[in-house]
Amino acid sequence: MFERLGRTMVRRRWWVIGLAAAFVVFSGVWGTQVFGKLISGGFEDPASESSRADARAEAALGRDGTDVLVLYRSSGETVDDPAFQQAVTRTLADLPTGVVTRTATYWTTKSPALVSSDRQATYAVLTLAGDEEQRTKGLEEIEDELAVPGLETKVGGPTAVNRDINERVSADIARAETLSMPVLLILLVIIFGSLAAASLPLAVGALAILGAFTALRGLSYLTDVSIFSVNVVTILGLGLAIDYGLFMVGRFREELGRGLDVEDAVARTMATAGRTVAVSGVTVAVSLAGLLIFPLPFLRSMGLGGLSAVVIAMVAALTVLPALFGVLGHRVDALSIRKWFRRRPRVTEVEHGVWYRLAHSIMRRPVLYAVGVLAVLLLAGAPFLRVEFGGIDTRALPEGTESRVVSETLDEDFVRNGQSPIEAIVTVPAGAGEGDPAGLAQYVAAVRNVDGVTSPRRWTRTSSGTASRRSRRS
Repeated sequence: MFERLGRTMVRRRWWVIGLAAAFVVFSGVWGTQVFGKLISGGFEDPASESSRADARAEAALGRDGTDVLVLYRSSGETVDDPAFQQAVTRTLADLPTGVVTRTATYWTTKSPALVSSDRQATYAVLTLAGDEEQRTKGLEEIEDELAVPGLETKVGGPTAVNRDINERVSADIARAETLSMPVLLILLVIIFGSLAAASLPLAVGALAILGAFTALRGLSYLTDVSIFSVNVVTILGLGLAIDYGLFMVGRFREELGRGLDVEDAVARTMATAGRTVAVSGVTVAVSLAGLLIFPLPFLRSMGLGGLSAVVIAMVAALTVLPALFGVLGHRVDALSIRKWFRRRPRVTEVEHGVWYRLAHSIMRRPVLYAVGVLAVLLLAGAPFLRVEFGGIDTRALPEGTESRVVSETLDEDFVRNGQSPIEAIVTVPAGAGEGDPAGLAQYVAAVRNVDGVTSPRRWTRTSSGTASRRSRRS
């Protein structure tokens, strides 16, 4: 089967290369826009108690989430000065209601948690309309309107943090690829001995990465896809492309060195190295598919990104590479750098080289090598014994990023964790009376006695005759 596939790719090489080029153009235009469709969250289990509580509260009471935090600081006035209050409230009142559905300030809630310890700073809590993508666009629309003349204004909160993480990941990936590609090209040229041969794995890598971006963008219309799936795409796409390229190019050059013509050399390459590539790709893909069973969108996205990169890298290596072999033929060694080296490697040296001798040494002393490798692995994995897991928050952003500065300022100068309180949803049974104030007061009093709780607060709203309660604790 693989031999027949190789001969078909050689005979239809221009069709294959033309379709691959068209795919690259489409992926470069449409697929690379995936970054605007990805989410930076996805660490919550939809079936968890917290997710179900949020969904119930939103369905019964409407959404009042904390999307944007706007930090206002004065160099001379305090929040008790009327000028400070009027400047902030006037600015917030002018925000478009189609974008901002709710605002909460110190002057509307009288909550001391919204005032800094020196009383010269406060922050406003904004709830934006729409889903995550719409909230991000809404923030960009109103961000310039949040500034208050005479006050230092900084914008943070979950929506701003998510946007900043998305932008940072996109910029870092572009920078990493810009730096890594020249280094990889130099290493590949040294390994393969020619520019033509070295470019082939990079071509497969470009196809794998762009193709995976295209697949992720398509999947983003069906499910939430995390921004961190892109990291898996670039790592696996480029890594496997080089791995498969080494198999295929090395074997093709060996077959040419044995005197076979181009088509027969490709057929033999596909029957041997091509089969290895297929088995490897399927094995890795099946392993990554295990991530799809997890309910967290973050892990599921890692699986989707990895699967896309692996499958496309494998398909490209089994189709586009043989077609390129058919075009290059013996010119696969074009632009050789071997003349710069004193000694020229020959095909026959595969049975007398360093790797050949190392393989024989390992086979003669398997237990010794196994123990040595295991010791190195245990030593390298020792730091994992002290690993501490956590979620993605503002610490993922560089120091000095505005949304991170807001979060750090609120933790240092305000009631700690006041920006992300724990919410408890309390539903009053039907017939208990409007609001059941005695029962709710008793609950809040009990919460106040819990270790770590600094300022329990409550909001009271009703829906369909049943009173639902929300108690916030910081």
